Amino acid sequence: MNEAQILQIAVAIIINSQNRLLIVQKQSSTYYQLPGGKIDEDEQPVEALCRELKEELNLALSQEQISLLGIHEAKAVNEVGKTVRGYVFSVDIPESEESLNPHAELKEVYWLSENEVPDYKLANLLGEFALPVWLGKK
Repeated sequence: MNEAQILQIAVAIIINSQNRLLIVQKQSSTYYQLPGGKIDEDEQPVEALCRELKEELNLALSQEQISLLGIHEAKAVNEVGKTVRGYVFSVDIPESEESLNPHAELKEVYWLSENEVPDYKLANLLGEFALPVWLGKK
């Protein structure tokens, strides 16, 4: 695959105290996706994740809260002809930080319950990798 067609991203699976999965919607998208974003050329995936979560959700993380679950490639939903290579991390946040508001390019932040999954238009990486992890099917 042509590396120019691959978008390197770092995203987080964050599950709250009610076993709901955090999803976000960017201003320019009809899809919901995992919080995170593109990895800059000079960044490690975990650094990009920390930067993106600070910008988008005002979440400051420590290394102890983050663990890599895997790398998954999926068809990009917002950029035609591109593939996302997602570095997918599990992020633990305290219950006191579960009240999150959208910042930067985010339009909405939502805690998704299992029975609401069919009601939301989910990005491929979220559907193919994060849902099975969250729902214990991976």
